[in-house]
This record gives sequence, C-alpha cells and structure tokens, in this order.
Amino acid sequence: MIQRVQSIFLLVAAIIPIVLLFMPIGYVNTADIQYLYNSIILKINVPDGHAVIRLYYVALCLLICSALSLVALFSYKNRVRQTQFVSINMIVYLVTLMVMLWICPDIVFKKYFTIINTEFEFQFAHKALLLILIFVEAICLFLANKFIKKDEELVRAADRLR
Repeated sequence: MIQRVQSIFLLVAAIIPIVLLFMPIGYVNTADIQYLYNSIILKINVPDGHAVIRLYYVALCLLICSALSLVALFSYKNRVRQTQFVSINMIVYLVTLMVMLWICPDIVFKKYFTIINTEFEFQFAHKALLLILIFVEAICLFLANKFIKKDEELVRAADRLR
C-alpha cells in the first residue's frame, strides 16, 4: 500500500533533488568577475548573465534520482523491485554528489579557467543548507530501504505461518 512510512521517505527523496536542481551551489570568483554555479550552468552572476559552461549531466543525474524515487514510491506491490530502485538511486545519488561537489569545482572549472588563463576561487553558497539537504536525502533513501526490507520480512514471516 502507498500509505506506508517508507512512502514519506521516498516522497521527500523525490523532492530534494528537484530543490537541488535550482539551488545555487556556489560562486566562482575571478579577478574581474563573479560566476554563479548551479547544477545546470555556470553563468556570470548578473540577472541575465550568459552561460559560460552548461552542466546538463549534473541536472540529468538529479532528475534521474528524483525519477527513481518516484518509480520506487509507486512500485509498492513489488517490494523486491522497490528495494532495487532505492539501491540504484543511492548509487546514482552518490555519483551525482561527487560530480556536483568535487569534479565540477576541482576539475572542470580548473580546466576551463586554465584554458582562458585566469585564476579563480570557488566558494559554496548556502553551505549549511546544501549539506542539510544532502544528508536528509541520503538518510531518507537509507530509511526507505530499511523499512521496505522490514515489510518484506514481515510478509515472508506471515507466509511461513500459513
């Protein structure tokens, strides 16, 4: 049934990547200009600033995380498949975090600013909120998986009693 406790965790786990999709992750400061980095683009930090680098792969990974959570949420009739979707979602989420927080600022931006021969400094925007959302997402996925496995054990125990 859809009104189980893991459904709440999966719903929260589906909403958080959408929030992370539009939330600014950080700022890249150079000697003469500041850039805004979110999961879609690195752009000049003015209201209609042009995009410098498009980061569709981070946004795609976040959308996949959200979609996997929704698919797991509505796969409540098959708990084994639901557990598989949550496990795959955990792996995709971990890869997304590595790309979003480590690879982009340290490798992609460094390569880009080296090409244009400019020094840069990266700083996180809303660091506390970003960390809270990341940990809440991971905890929700973990708890959803735990409660799905608990339901599966209850069903198997009931089948043994018959």
